[in-house]
Amino acid sequence: MSDFYCKVINPRDPAAGEVNAIFPHELTLHYYKYLPVRYENLRAAKFVLENVAIIFSGVREYNGGGWCYCGRPPQWYVRPGKIEDFPQDMVFTVYMNPNYRIYECRAEASADDDPRRPVDWQNRYGGVVWTNIS
Repeated sequence: MSDFYCKVINPRDPAAGEVNAIFPHELTLHYYKYLPVRYENLRAAKFVLENVAIIFSGVREYNGGGWCYCGRPPQWYVRPGKIEDFPQDMVFTVYMNPNYRIYECRAEASADDDPRRPVDWQNRYGGVVWTNIS
């Protein structure tokens, strides 16, 4: 098998167009074998990457760089075979390194000041690089 690629807004230069985000084969296979709900939620991650609400920079404290794409998928998997509407008080986050390789995706509680952002976003990220204004 090989990596899966998904076109995303270029976080280095949003006006420049798109780049390929990479779902590494190793990550996908690990989720498939050992974490079936996380594997199914790769669909939610892809939805967020293609319908992003906000992109943060500076997500890696010890290994500089990387981004967090945030959004709200319409649905997600909560346990094997069980799909539900995505909760209003949560945001789905997709984390990638400076080489656009995804290393984490998960639901997080939304911030009180902006439901498109995760809790404590001011202290967790280096800054906002792009916001969907539509």
